[in-house]
Parts: sequence; C-alpha cells; structure tokens
Amino acid sequence: MSQPTTIVTGVARGIGRAICERLVADGHRVIGLDMLDDPPPGISVFRQADLSNVEEARAVITELVAAQAEVSGLVNNVGSSKREMVAESDGSSQAWLNRLNIGSAVAALEAVLPGMRARRSGRVVNLVSRAVFGRETRSAYAATKAALASMTRSWARELAADGITVNAVGPGMIDTELFRRNNPPNSPDVLRLTRGVPAQRLGRPEEVAHAVAFLLDPRSGYITGQTLFVCGGLSMGSDVLGPTNGAIGQGASPQHGGRLNEPP
Repeated sequence: MSQPTTIVTGVARGIGRAICERLVADGHRVIGLDMLDDPPPGISVFRQADLSNVEEARAVITELVAAQAEVSGLVNNVGSSKREMVAESDGSSQAWLNRLNIGSAVAALEAVLPGMRARRSGRVVNLVSRAVFGRETRSAYAATKAALASMTRSWARELAADGITVNAVGPGMIDTELFRRNNPPNSPDVLRLTRGVPAQRLGRPEEVAHAVAFLLDPRSGYITGQTLFVCGGLSMGSDVLGPTNGAIGQGASPQHGGRLNEPP
C-alpha cells in the first residue's frame, strides 16, 4: 500500500495539531496549512496562508495539490467562532465565519477533487461541532457548522460512486490551549458545563484525532455521509446546559488549528 498523502487545514494549535501528530504516526505524508507559522513536527509540507481569504486558500491548495504525486485525503479542520447575541449582530461576523468555516472547505475540496475522481478513491473529513444543535451567543458559528454538516451529506451523495467518502467529526468541549486560556479549570461555568457532559469530563484533542484517523482509514470505505460526535455524550442533550455568564470562549478564536473548541 502506498503512503497516503493528506491535506490538513489549521494545523498550528489544538485539534488540528493533534490530527497532524496522529496522521504522521500512522504513516501519512501530511501537508499542513495555517495562518500561524508554527507547523507540527513531522509533517512533510507546510504553507502559511490566510484561509479566510477564499481565493488565496483555493490558489495555495491548488498549487500544493499540483506539486504532489497524489492527495488521498483532506481534513477541513480550520475554523473559528465569535461570541455575540443575535440582536447585536451587524452581519460582519457571519460573513467572516462563512468565508473561513465554509469557504475554505469548499475551496479545498475543489482543489483535491479532480485527482480523487481520476483515481476513483479519496477520503474527506470535515470538522463540525456539537453546536450544530444550537448554542446561545453562537448563532453565526452554529450556522456555519450546520451548513458544513449538511454539505458533508450532500458531497457524500454526489461522490460515493467515485469511491470518495465524505464524513464529519463533531467535537464537544475539548481541552485545548485556547479553551484553558479562556476558561480557568475551576471556574463555575466550566464546572457546571462539565457536569452537563455524561462522561463528566472534557475531551482531549487526541480523541478527536482518533475519530478523524478512523474515517481516513482505507478500511472505512463503506462509511460516508456520517457525522461522528466526539463529545462525551453531550450531543444526546442535557438539561444542565444553559446560558453562561460570558466566561466561555469570549471573542473570536485565532484562525488556526486551535479551533475555538468551546462548549458547543
């Protein structure tokens, strides 16, 4: 079996970095992109790019694909969020998040699709969120992740006959550097929200990476159009979660692999 080549967006921090580390350990040749110039160890190619600029994202990824023998996998991980009440929105947050969270994924797929179709094989994994079920102060973010989850199913239907699978992974509350910076470990909000998780703990980035690696595996070829939630059971629903005092995930996360990973 030839070495798989996989593109991962948003690799500098958090979940994206953990995904790269896992794929490198599994023998993938990883091509990483991020706005921050801090590539994970072991990846084969790294390019710094602002993926919220869809034209730049499309050009950079197309160039990278053209320079490779073949790209067998794509992980659309890059993403961010902004905290705002819907009554306070002027539409700018939605527009920016649309470009980053949705536009970059579409541009990346467009770049890798011709080669995957020609080889009649490929794996695409989109990172969504438990927020697809709704989250107060996150309507713009939740809308983009719900859109990407819907695109996952649409792309899966369109590409299944070409031997290309398209799936999604939906993290819940994940213990990343960004989460810890925004949320002191023993703060009331974190304790309350953790109690609302059936597993009674935060998730680890490597647990999300494991789900991504599973869906990229050649043996997962009969799985497509699915969303796998890595959330400690939170996606089942809880009557503990409610409005917060604003301590969780304030402001926007950097546009890099440390996706906001906020309480969903």
